[in-house]
Formats: sequence, C-alpha cells, structure tokens
Amino acid sequence: MKINQYNQTQLKAYSNNRVKDTVDKAQSQTKSSAPTRDVVNVSSQAKLLGTARQTATDSPDTREQKVRDLREQVREGTYKPDIRKTAMNLVRDEVDFLR
Repeated sequence: MKINQYNQTQLKAYSNNRVKDTVDKAQSQTKSSAPTRDVVNVSSQAKLLGTARQTATDSPDTREQKVRDLREQVREGTYKPDIRKTAMNLVRDEVDFLR
C-alpha cells in the first residue's frame, strides 16, 4: 500500500495561484491609487429645508409684539382662542405631514 500516491504537481497548483493572486492584488492597487472624489447628492426637500431654516434664522422676530399682547390677554383672563380655527390648523398640519 502506497501512502504518497498523489503527484506533487497537484499540490503546487495551489501555491501557483497564491503567487498569481498576490501579483493581481499589487497590480490592482497601483491602478486604483489615483485619488477618488466623494460625491454628495442633496434632495430638493433638503435644499428647501435648508433655505427655510436659513431664512428663519436671518429674519427678525416680527411676532414679538403679538406674543406680548397674547401673554397680557392670558394674564388678564380675556384671551378667547378660536377653537374651530385651532382644530382646522391641527388637521391641516396632520394632512400635510402624511403627504
């Protein structure tokens, strides 16, 4: 009975592939060593949100007097909000959110 019945050339086939893989990797690294550029795509909604945020930041607080008036009405107990208008605005905001 022979223990070493396989030929040695079959085993060398694997070592030859290792050398080829190493050479291929080295060649691909030299080809891909050129600098690459990152690309960023911004959706139209993100652009609109950025513009709205910048506009809100840049605008003066024009509602300051209205807030003072409402605060005074609440303190005096004369503030009577329009409940229907408030409800309609809440419903409108929810419908806009779902779109």
